Amino acid sequence: MDEQRIIRNLKLQLRIERTIIAIIAIVMFTLWAHGRINNTKSLIVVNGKAVACVPSEADALEVLQQVKKKTGCNPAEIEFKEDVVVTRAPRNARPVSRHKAMRTVERVLSPVVPRWAIIVDGKPVVALPSRTIAGEVLDLAKFKFGKLAVNLAEEPQFKENVTVDIAPVNPEIYCKTAEEAVERLFAPAGRSTRDSIYTVKKGDIAGSIAARHGISLETLWALNPGINLHKLQVGDKIRVRAVQQGKPKLTVIVRDQFDRVETISAPVQQISSAKLYVGKSIELAPGRPGLRKVRVAAIYENGHKTGSEIISEEILREPIPRRIAVGIKPRS
Repeated sequence: MDEQRIIRNLKLQLRIERTIIAIIAIVMFTLWAHGRINNTKSLIVVNGKAVACVPSEADALEVLQQVKKKTGCNPAEIEFKEDVVVTRAPRNARPVSRHKAMRTVERVLSPVVPRWAIIVDGKPVVALPSRTIAGEVLDLAKFKFGKLAVNLAEEPQFKENVTVDIAPVNPEIYCKTAEEAVERLFAPAGRSTRDSIYTVKKGDIAGSIAARHGISLETLWALNPGINLHKLQVGDKIRVRAVQQGKPKLTVIVRDQFDRVETISAPVQQISSAKLYVGKSIELAPGRPGLRKVRVAAIYENGHKTGSEIISEEILREPIPRRIAVGIKPRS
């Protein structure tokens, strides 16, 4: 009987302990779930770096959607170059408004949309609605400068490597019409600056150096902290900034051919004469220059002449040598 009572007591104690453990587990789960529900803050993470914390996941998704909508394209087609994820924020993270989050996110995201693009040296420069319109743009680009030639030597060519293909592009380069695309291709390019080292030469002063490089004297001082520009010596090295005109997105090469007649100089034929003293000479025959007709191609890049080359030539009249007798008789 004692053994049975002990067994019953042990079973009762085990049931009580299990009940207590179950209650503790339920309480802990409830507290965890309550924390999860209350902590709905979300992070927008770009390339592994948290850039903005917003009150909820819905806010984060809406911020990304608004960035896509601002491109003017169908948001469903927009992608980001960067790796973008939305994840739960730590409890101590401080959320910001949608407006502030959007301004922050816009600075680090690069929206792209798949479009037919004209690709120049591997870089999309203009996007179009179709491959056909892209081809029309290239034809119009050639015609834009080809029509300036009086007599084309050949079809206008592109200086760069140009292809047409579907590519993820910045929505800002999308053009709805061929005419708009041509205008964008040849719009004046922006200027860029490049710093370099200049060696002071004889006669140089700070003002003349600044003027030569198209910068103000104040800029020259700012580029050279710790250097007294009033005491420059020949051979000193200072930093300058050169302003460079940006290159066009596309370069059309046109060869305009024309003919011209040129004179061929008469060659000189010398004949030794034992009758003439050394140092003396007599013209035996004046000779006659020849004539040739050459076909020249003037080379233009985007309407600016950059050089010329001879395509062919035709001899119209052979030159007749000028004959000269040169004395070889020694003086006594």
